[in-house]
Amino acid sequence: MTLNTIGVGEKCQLVSCDIPAKTRSKLETLGLVPGELIKIVQSTRAGLIIEVKSSHLAIAHDLASRMTVS
Repeated sequence: MTLNTIGVGEKCQLVSCDIPAKTRSKLETLGLVPGELIKIVQSTRAGLIIEVKSSHLAIAHDLASRMTVS
């Protein structure tokens, strides 16, 4: 399943990201690494607001659709 299929308030764990290396590297510096717990805080037309390690990040829907979670 992908990150964009998770409902608001639900938690999941990042498994992998099928995204360009530069983008993946930036997300990793923000704490979004495989194995990390993610909580969906809000869903908007533009994307998702997620909580990772008590920080909130905005992720576009197209990017979220390429992130595999469990």
